[in-house]
Amino acid sequence: MDKKNTIIGVSLLIVGTILMFKNGQEAQKQRLLEEQAAREAAQTASQSAPADAANGDPANSAAPANGAAAPTTIVANGHAQIEVNDEKTGEVISTLENGLAEFRFTNYGGAVREIVLKDQRKSLDSDEPYIMNRLRYAPALNLSNPLIGDARHVAFEQISSTADSITYRGVLNGQLEVTRSYRISQDLSGPSPYTVSHELTVRNLTDGLLPLGELLLNIGTAAPSGSQDRFLQTFGYSNGEDIEFTEQSDFMGGGFLMFSSDPKDLEQVSDRIVWASIKNQFFITLLTPGEPAAGYVARPVDFPGDKDGEPKTGITADVKLEAINLPAGASVTKTFDFYAGPKEHNRIAKLKQGQEQAMQFGFFGFISKLLLQVMNWLHGMVGNWGVAIILLTLIVRGSLLPITLMSMKSMKKMSKISEPMKALKEKFPDDQQKQQQMMMELYKLNKINPVAGCLPMLMQIPIFFALFYMLRSAAELRFADFLWIADLSKPDTVATIPNMPFFGDFAINLLPFVWLVSLAYQMWTMPTPSVDNAQAKMMKFMPFIFFPFTYTFSSGLVLYWTVSNVFTIGQQWLVKRGGEEFEVILPPALKKALDGGDKKKRHRKK
Repeated sequence: MDKKNTIIGVSLLIVGTILMFKNGQEAQKQRLLEEQAAREAAQTASQSAPADAANGDPANSAAPANGAAAPTTIVANGHAQIEVNDEKTGEVISTLENGLAEFRFTNYGGAVREIVLKDQRKSLDSDEPYIMNRLRYAPALNLSNPLIGDARHVAFEQISSTADSITYRGVLNGQLEVTRSYRISQDLSGPSPYTVSHELTVRNLTDGLLPLGELLLNIGTAAPSGSQDRFLQTFGYSNGEDIEFTEQSDFMGGGFLMFSSDPKDLEQVSDRIVWASIKNQFFITLLTPGEPAAGYVARPVDFPGDKDGEPKTGITADVKLEAINLPAGASVTKTFDFYAGPKEHNRIAKLKQGQEQAMQFGFFGFISKLLLQVMNWLHGMVGNWGVAIILLTLIVRGSLLPITLMSMKSMKKMSKISEPMKALKEKFPDDQQKQQQMMMELYKLNKINPVAGCLPMLMQIPIFFALFYMLRSAAELRFADFLWIADLSKPDTVATIPNMPFFGDFAINLLPFVWLVSLAYQMWTMPTPSVDNAQAKMMKFMPFIFFPFTYTFSSGLVLYWTVSNVFTIGQQWLVKRGGEEFEVILPPALKKALDGGDKKKRHRKK
C-alpha cells in the first residue's frame, strides 16, 4: 500500500507540474500576442499627443516647451514604454564624476539622464562600462505634477557648475520656478561615489495660492538584464517600520489556479516613504528624502524585444512628495540622497536608514550578511570568487562537523536496529501502543536519539536559503570566473542546443550534473534508518526530483552545494571506516517475544 501511495503521489506531482508549466506557457503566449497587437496599434498613433493623465499618469500630460520636440512615450496594453524619440532640440548633457561613477545630467528637466559605472562592465564580452537608466521611462529624479506638467519636456537653464556640483533653473507651466542643485563626492569609500546629493526648490510665480498637491520624483528605471530578472526586478520602500516590495512579475498577471492574478498597469499607494528603491539583479537606485515622502506610483515598462521579438519588461516608480500649497511668491526646499550603483552590501549598509534591506536577502537575511562578509574576506585573501566559495563551504560544513558526525553515528545505529523494528511491527501489527513502548525502550537501551539524524539537515536549510538569496544577486559575483565557469552569478552554460521540442533553445549547464552525481552517490551510500522500503527508495530518488530546479540556479550556489556533497561523502567514509562496531541491545520483552517467534518457526520446520 505504501509503495502504491508513493507511486500515485509522484505521478500526481509530475502531472501537476506539467499542467502548471503548460498553463503558464499558454497564458504567457496569449499575453505576448495581446501586447504585440496593442503595441502595433499604439505605434500607428505615436505621432499624436501622448496619453493624458486620466489614468493616474501625469508624466504623459505635459506639452513640449521652448520649441523642443517632445519625446514620444508609447503606452501599450497599459504598460509605459521607453522614449522612442530621445533626441531633443537644444539638449545639453553635463557630467559630475569621480573615480567610480559618472552622472550625466540633461538640461531638459534638470535631471539625471543616466549613470555610467566605470568599474562595471556592460557585458561579459565587452569592456564598455555599464550604464544605469540608459533605457528609461524618464530621467532619474524627473519632476512631474498634474498641474504644472512634466519637467522632462522643459529646457532648464544651467546657472552654475563646478567640478563637484551643478545647478539648474526652469519654469514649469509659467507658474512654478524650479531650482535644482546636485553635488557629488570624490570619496571612493562606502556609498559616496555612487550617491548624488540633491536640493530641490520650488517657488510660486503667480499672484495667488498655487495648490500643487503631490509632486512626483522618478527614482529610475530598472531594465531587464537576464532571464531571472522577472523575479529580481523590484520596487521597494520602507515606511520606517515595515519593508514592502512589488516585483515586476506582480504586474504581469498569470499564475496557477487560486494563485493566479490579473495584469495591472500601475500600483499607486499612499504611505510614509523613508526610502524607496528600484533594482534589477545586480544594480539598484535608492532615493532617500530628507523628510519622509507621502507615497509612490510604480509601473511596468516595456523595452525593445529580443531576437524572437518578445517584449522585455522592466519597472519604474515615482515617489510622491507631501502635498504642497504655495502662497504667492513663497518657496519650499526639499533635499534628497540618490544612490545609483551596484548592489554591494558593504556600501549600501552604510546609508544608515535600513537601505540594505532593499537587497532582499530573505527571511534568513542576517545569515546572508554574515556569509557575504566572510566570502568577501576570503576573496580578499585568495583573489578568486570560486575559491572563496569553496573555502566558505568548508568553513560552514566544518563548523557543523561535530553535530554532523553525531548525526551520522545516530543514523548508523538506526540502520542497525531497522531489522528489530521491522520484526517488532510484524510481531504486534495491531498494537500501536505496544509498538511505541518497545520502540522507545529500544532507543533508550541503545542510546539513540531519533531526532539527531535530522539536525544537520535542519541547520543547513537556513544556510542554503541564505546563500541562495545572497549568491543570486551579489554584484561581487557578476562576471566572476572559475575553471570553465564564466559567470558565477548565472548558470554555467557551456553550449546551447537550438529549437528543442518543448524547450526552445536549451542551455547545457555542466555543474548541475556534477551536483547530481555527487548527491546521488551521497544518498545511495548513506545509511537508511527508515524501515519503510518505499520511503527509503524515495529518499534515494530525491536528487533527480530536485535536479530540474537546481539546473537554473546560479553556478556559485551549485558550486557550494556540490562541494558540500563531496564533504558529506568524505564524512560518511570516515564514519564507516573509523566507527566502532555497534551491538544492538534488545529490550527483554522484545527479545522474549522474538525468541518465542523463532522457536515456533523452528518447531514448525521440524
